Parts: sequence; C-alpha cells; structure tokens
Amino acid sequence: MTAAIYLARLHRKVVVLDSRQSRASLIPRSHNHPAFPNGIEGPELLERMRKQLDNYGVEIRHTAVSALRQDGDGLLVDLKDGQLETKNVILATGIEDNLPPVDHPHDLVRSGHIRLCPICDGFEIAGRPVVVIGATERAAAEAKFIRSFTQVITISTLGQPLDMSDKTIGRLTECGIAIRQEPLRDCVPVENGAVDLLLDGSEPMHKVVLYSALGVRPRSALAKQLGVELEEDGRIKVNGHQGTSVPGFYAVGDVVTGLNQLGVSMAQGEVAAVAAHNRIRELDDD
Repeated sequence: MTAAIYLARLHRKVVVLDSRQSRASLIPRSHNHPAFPNGIEGPELLERMRKQLDNYGVEIRHTAVSALRQDGDGLLVDLKDGQLETKNVILATGIEDNLPPVDHPHDLVRSGHIRLCPICDGFEIAGRPVVVIGATERAAAEAKFIRSFTQVITISTLGQPLDMSDKTIGRLTECGIAIRQEPLRDCVPVENGAVDLLLDGSEPMHKVVLYSALGVRPRSALAKQLGVELEEDGRIKVNGHQGTSVPGFYAVGDVVTGLNQLGVSMAQGEVAAVAAHNRIRELDDD
C-alpha cells in the first residue's frame, strides 16, 4: 500500500490486488511503529492506509493472483476473474507463520496470547516468565534474544525431539534457560496476554508469555513460477532498488530476506515505487 501511495502521487496508474491475507491484520497493537505514541492496532493501520489510497483514487481489488508471466517489456497478471497487463509488479505477499498446534492459533495471535516478534513487543514482557515454543537452533536463538527482557525463560518442544547441537544446549544451560519436552495438553489464555500452558505428566506453567519460534513460510510461489531468483530460505532475492532477476518485477516486505518490521516494509515499498516509476520513464524514452 505504501508503494501504491507513492506511485499514485507520481501520477502512475496503479492497482492494488489484495487477497485479504495480510499478516499485519493479526497485530494486536504495535508499540514500536513511529508516530503512534500509544501504539496502533494492525487492522487500524491498514484501514488508515486504505483511506489514504482512496484519497488518490487507487483501485483495490480483493482477489488472488493465479499466475504471472513475462510479456515483452511488461508482465501479464492472471486473476481468478480476468487478466491485467502492466509494466511493473511489486510483490508484497509476505510470509506465513508456523503456529503451535493449539485451538484457533490465529485468534490467539490477534489477542496477543501467542507472540511472534520480541523485537516488536519484548519491552512489554517486563520481567515476566516466557515460554518459547520450538525444538531447533532457531528456538534457542530466540530464547537467548529474549534474555534482554527477562531472565525466566523456558524452551518447550511440545513433545517434538530436540534438534540442537550439544554446544547450543550447553550454552542454554549456562544462560539458565530450561528445556521441557513434554507433549502439550492444553493452552489456556488468561489475563494480561499470558497463558496457562498444560503439559502431559508435569506441573503446568501458569501465566507465562508464549512466543512461537517454529519458523515461517515465505509466500514466494508466484515469484518462483515467474523464474525469479530466490534466496536459500525461499525468500526473494532483490537489489538495492528492490528489483529482482526479472525486469519490472520488484519485491518488498517480509517476502524479502531481512528484518520483519512494518517500517522496513514501508521503506522498501517507497524504494520500489520510485524504481518502478523510473523504469517506465526509461522505457518511454526508448
């Protein structure tokens, strides 16, 4: 949406294709996004940006893209209800989180009972006990990162086998980070964004802050289909102008390797918009 705002102000015809799967819509409240001293909820931020797009007459279509194809200097965008011809595509499809096996996990993310980003909300932990869900080196790294905010940390594998090196396990022990491998019986939301975590055959953990460190899945299938070069983690490889290996195809936000933050995504959208605008100018000159 940031890219669309910039392109509209550059007098470019732009269409936003939105399949209503924005990860930002799950944010209960962002406290680190600049210019909102009391924080802002993800859905409210999206609605404000939609109104801004509406001010410039930008069309938003609630539809999904089924395919992308190169067509001379431009691209063809196949939709469920038609096709678009365009000089440039800016992809901002983001990532999908691997969530714990609990009932209605997306609702628990929206309510703040499952957390995904200690950079975003670690400040609000305020020394409370934390449980990091995961069994891999990623979970260990997340737990060590969270030590900036609290010293009471447990890694819970929910019954999955531990997949960490002996060196990592030793380091966790030195840091005072416990590891529990019992299967999950239930996860009960309680007040203040905490949960009661009930594990088989052991004492429950009451009023803990729950972080998921189960990884993500980049939504880069359309880029792969187009033949765009991807990074090892499946995200899209871009240059300094958010351009990819396919001319006219740009990628921004969490689908690009980097820091998964609203401000970063917006900045990348601005860069991609100006690059797309300049590419059209160059094509017109030719």
